[in-house]
Amino acid sequence: NSILQKFLRRIAPQAIIIFILTAFMVLGVFVFQSIDPVLAEQSFFEVIFFEFITISTIGYGNQYPQTPSSRIFSIIFSIIGIPLLVVTLGNFGKYLTKFYWKARGWICSEKTDRELVNDADMPGYMIGVLYFLTFSIGFLYIPHSGKAYSIDDCYFSFISFATVGFGDKVPQIDTFMKFCKVTSYLMWGMIVNIMLISYMTTWFNEIFARTPYRGRDVEVLIGGQCITVSEITSLVAQQFHASPHDVRSILHDIDEIMDNMQTKDTSDDDSSEALVQ
Repeated sequence: NSILQKFLRRIAPQAIIIFILTAFMVLGVFVFQSIDPVLAEQSFFEVIFFEFITISTIGYGNQYPQTPSSRIFSIIFSIIGIPLLVVTLGNFGKYLTKFYWKARGWICSEKTDRELVNDADMPGYMIGVLYFLTFSIGFLYIPHSGKAYSIDDCYFSFISFATVGFGDKVPQIDTFMKFCKVTSYLMWGMIVNIMLISYMTTWFNEIFARTPYRGRDVEVLIGGQCITVSEITSLVAQQFHASPHDVRSILHDIDEIMDNMQTKDTSDDDSSEALVQ
């Protein structure tokens, strides 16, 4: 039961966001079709795809609002929909990254640090592998207006994942199956792209900014050598055959004990002064 409750606590927020996003897009279909005669002639899934390329900021240009009222509504729809989609895809990227580190720990039979699982980015080489596999799938299975099995496949995938969407190459969604394939493919590609952006941001910060972004990355000088807090924790853990997480927990407990002792000493001093007076 505890495992199930823990699982539900982690999944419930994401499930709620997905439900809100889905309901929001379904409601948007009825609104768009009621105020835009061109969109009213399109199928339900074509309008859903129009909404998706709008809030994903791809905007191929082959679908767009035709009336003033639908243009105003598209602005409101984007203001609400873009954050919902970004949060949803970003969370999927985080879950995928956590799964990678946990799976790596299982496969390599090593205990994975909880902080590493929660904070670390997907390794660059793994993102490269995901990009290669994703582009390969697009090369073979994703229909678009360009020439099949050519550079147009990679070009279409890249401008879509990067949300550039020039409009010279657009997806073909004339059937429900194509709609499902293209939408799933674009969402997956954007998730990989978000992981790449996170990785590159961290890399640039480490290379150029030279400012620690976590307490465990702070460097201290010991014996004439610079060493990070994380490395010190790992060395202590190895010395006593414990995990880095256990060492950090002990240090945290010691900090609390010292704070309590300091508070108690302060209160005792105040009491003594009161008695003297």
